[in-house]
Amino acid sequence: MTSKRDTRETQLPLSKWIAQLSRRLSISNKISYGYALTLGIAVVGTTAGFTIGDSFQRTAKEQEEHAHQEIRLLHRLQTGIIQARTHQQQFIPLMDEPEKFQEEYSHFLHHAAEITKVFLEVKSFEERTSFKEDPNTENIEQFLQTYEDVPEVYFQQINQLLKQIEPLNLKSGEIDAAQKILLKFTNSPVALKFDGFSDDLTELIQSAYQEDAQAQTALIAAETIRVQIIAASIFLSVVFAALCAVYTSRAIAYPILAATDVAERVTKEANFDLQAPVTTKDEVGVLATSLNQLIQQVKHLLEEQKAATQTQLLQSEKMSSLGRMLAGVAHEINNPVNFIYGNIIHASEYIDELIALLETYQNEVSNPSPKIQQQADEIDIEFLKEDLPKLLQSMKFGAERTRSIVLSLKDFSRLDQTKATFVDLHACIDSTLLILNHRLNKEIAVQKNYGDIPPIEGYTSLLYQVFMNLLSNGIDALEEVKGLQEIVISTELIDKDWVKVKISDNGSGIAPENQGKIFDTFFTTKPRSVGTGLGLSISYQIVVEKHGGKLNCVSQLGKGTEFAIALPIKHDPNKAPT
Repeated sequence: MTSKRDTRETQLPLSKWIAQLSRRLSISNKISYGYALTLGIAVVGTTAGFTIGDSFQRTAKEQEEHAHQEIRLLHRLQTGIIQARTHQQQFIPLMDEPEKFQEEYSHFLHHAAEITKVFLEVKSFEERTSFKEDPNTENIEQFLQTYEDVPEVYFQQINQLLKQIEPLNLKSGEIDAAQKILLKFTNSPVALKFDGFSDDLTELIQSAYQEDAQAQTALIAAETIRVQIIAASIFLSVVFAALCAVYTSRAIAYPILAATDVAERVTKEANFDLQAPVTTKDEVGVLATSLNQLIQQVKHLLEEQKAATQTQLLQSEKMSSLGRMLAGVAHEINNPVNFIYGNIIHASEYIDELIALLETYQNEVSNPSPKIQQQADEIDIEFLKEDLPKLLQSMKFGAERTRSIVLSLKDFSRLDQTKATFVDLHACIDSTLLILNHRLNKEIAVQKNYGDIPPIEGYTSLLYQVFMNLLSNGIDALEEVKGLQEIVISTELIDKDWVKVKISDNGSGIAPENQGKIFDTFFTTKPRSVGTGLGLSISYQIVVEKHGGKLNCVSQLGKGTEFAIALPIKHDPNKAPT
C-alpha cells in the first residue's frame, strides 16, 4: 500500500524530486553516484558505440563480401560466355583444318562446362546469401530466370549442328555449305540471345560494383557512427561529470560558506542568536547542526561565565574591601595592643616594686594595727603576691598573641605589593595557621616538619593566599573524616636554587576523574554557596606564573591529598605580578 508521502513524492517535478533526494544523500554518496553515473555513461556509450558500429560494420562487410563474390562469379560467367562465343565463331574458318577445329571444339566444350557450372554457382549463391536490402539481388534473380535455359539450348543446338555437319569428315565441296550453316547459326535468335546473356551480365557486374562501392561507403559510415557514438558518450560523460562537479561543489561549498559566514559574524558581532542554515542531511548538514549546537553551548557557557564573573567580581570587591578593612582594623587594634603590651612591662616592674615594698613593710612592722591586719586577711596578701605576677604574665602573653595576629592580618591584607621581598616561609605558614586557628578544632592535629631553608624572594601577601587556600581545603577535607584528623606541613631544601613545601592531609581525597581539573577556573566539587572554584586556580597562577614555581597534587580517594609547592629561591623579575 502506497503511503501519502510516497504519493506526494511521485507527484513532484523531476528536478524537485532530484533536489530532495540529493539533500538526503551524504557527500560521499553524492560523489560516488556522480562518478558512477559519469563512468556508466562513458561505459554504456562506448559499449553501444562498439556494438552498433560493429553491427553496421559486420553488415557492411557481409555486403562487401557478397558484392565481391558476386563480381567474381559474374565475371567468370561472362568470361566463359565470351570465350565460348569466340570459340564457336572460330569454328567457321577452321572447317578446313580438322586438327585445329578439334582443338577449338575442346576449348568450347571446356567453357560450356564452365558456364554451366558457374551458372549453377551463381544461382546457388544468390539463394544462400541474398540481401533483401540489395537492389541487385532482384535483378540477378530475374536474370537467372530469364537466361536459365539459354546456355543449355545454345550448347545443344551447337552440338546438333556439329553432329549434322560432321566437320571432321567434310569433303572439300562440303566445307562452304557447313560454314554457311554455322554462320547462319551465329546470327540465329538463340545465338543472339546468348550474346544478350553476356550484355546483361555486364549490367549486373556494374550493379555489383555499385553494391561494392555502397558496401565501402557503409563501412566508412559504420566506423563514423561508432566514433560518433563513442565521442558523444565521452562528451556526455564529461558534461555530466562537469555538472556533477559543479553541483557537488555547490552542495558542499555553499553550505560551508554559509556556516563560515555565520561563524565569522558570531565571532565579530558576538551575536550568539545567529544560526547556520541546515539545508541538507549530509556531512555539511551535520557540520551546520554541530556549529549551531556549539554556538548555543558557547552562549550558555558565556551566560554562566558572565554570572560567575559577576560573582567573582563581587567576591573580589568583597575581598578587597575586607582586605582594606582588615588593614584598617589591624592598624587600629595594633596601637592599643602595642600600648597595652608596652605598659604591661612597666606595670609588672611597678608591681614588683610594690610587692618588694610590702614585704619590707611586713618585715619592719612586726605588729601592724588590727585594721591593717584585717584588710590583709581580706585580700589574702600572700595569694595576691603569688598570683599577681602570673596574671601580668598571662596578660603579656595575650597581648603578644594579639599582636602576632594583628601583624599576620596586616601581612595577609597587603594587597598592593608590587616588588618581591625576602619571605620567611615558616613565618608565613605559622601566621596562616594562627589566622586559621579558629577552624583547627581539638581533633585536628597539625604536624610541622620544618627543614633548614633560607628565605626566598617573593610576594608575601600572595604566598599567604596560597597557604590560606591549601590549608583551608585541607581543613574542609578533614571535616568529612571521623577519627584521627591530621595535617602535615613539611619544608625542605631541594638544591641551592629551590625549596619545597608539602601540605598533606588524611582527608577524603579527590576522585580520579576530577584530579585533572582541580586547577581549572571555576571548577569546584563544593556547593555554590561554599566554594567558588577559584582558590586552587589562583594558587596555581601565583606559584607558577608569579613566582616561576611548580604546584602539583597527588591524591588517593579515601586516603588523603598532598600538595607539593616548589619555589625558586631567587626571583625572576619577568614573573612580577601585574
